[in-house]
Amino acid sequence: MAASNGHVSASPGAWLSVALIVVGFILGTFALIAHSLPLWIVTGVVMIAGIVAGFASRIMEQAY
Repeated sequence: MAASNGHVSASPGAWLSVALIVVGFILGTFALIAHSLPLWIVTGVVMIAGIVAGFASRIMEQAY
């Protein structure tokens, strides 16, 4: 749905995708510092969930 200025507003799924990817990078930072394999696994799961959510919400179709 386009706004009055022609910009397409982002869907909640797109915001969820971006949030998951950001959380994944933050977790990855802590995993790197702590040398924690379980935290790396959680990081990978969160990042993959963010990528899947991005594809499911068609995040790239919501760009200008």
